[in-house]
Amino acid sequence: MKKLMILAVILSLTACGGSSSSNPRPVDNGGLQSVAEPAPEQKPSIAASYGTPSADQIRPGALISADGSGCTGNFLYSPNAQTVYIGVAAHCFSSDTNSGVDPCESNNLPIGFNQITIENASQPGELVYTSWRAMQEMGETAGSNVCTYNDFALVKIHADDIAKIHPAAIAFGGPTAMFTGLATVGEEVYAYGQSPFHFGRRSREAKQGKINAVLGGGWAYDIVTDTASVSGDSGGPVFSAAGKALAVTSVVSLNVSPTLVSNGVANLDRALRYAIDGGFINANTKLISWPDFYPAGDL
Repeated sequence: MKKLMILAVILSLTACGGSSSSNPRPVDNGGLQSVAEPAPEQKPSIAASYGTPSADQIRPGALISADGSGCTGNFLYSPNAQTVYIGVAAHCFSSDTNSGVDPCESNNLPIGFNQITIENASQPGELVYTSWRAMQEMGETAGSNVCTYNDFALVKIHADDIAKIHPAAIAFGGPTAMFTGLATVGEEVYAYGQSPFHFGRRSREAKQGKINAVLGGGWAYDIVTDTASVSGDSGGPVFSAAGKALAVTSVVSLNVSPTLVSNGVANLDRALRYAIDGGFINANTKLISWPDFYPAGDL
């Protein structure tokens, strides 16, 4: 039964990923002062500059919509002092998402598309990176692990809205740092997804669970949670037990039992590294951290 469930997750994943390139590409260099990734087990030093998070700010977990799609943003990232990105899932910007087309052969919105609605932003955001387009440029092989599981995109927040950002994720706070390397089966995770199908109920948006399987040689995880992901949750943040940024929600849920559901999530460490190593985004792009994490989901 377990093998069948894992196979179902693999067949339902809608992403793609791959190798690196030594040929640099033009990248967006605007942005907020880059935030250094905190050393292991150390608190980040930027917390005091943001103050208390509020409901009217642009935060991880915000609703993101473009060209008829609706998704959840995961975390905030910055390459420099004038630019901030919010992460999403790449499949949120493809017309082929639900058509059974391999991500490495899919149609996608163009880089520079600037009609993306971000919750609480006064101006639309701009698409600056999507792994589905990047993998096609890199010539990745359709059906490969990278093309199946690498599902990550970045949307640039307009300069007029930079003052409205806060790195603390809705419900959980954090991320306390980037989770690097591979997590293991059985590790505890937390996830957030905002969708109209949750009807604003925090108990449906905030999820708790465990890693059920490592997929695609480490490109993704299958996680089992106490609440199902639904349309709109895609792109949302997934945290480790310590509140580190672990993954990006990639696929809708599959029933495992009457009380548990299974979701496919893309490994954020690999997805971000792919974008940097391929020269698609500024090499200084870092996660923006927040030291306080609330496993109960009550922030």
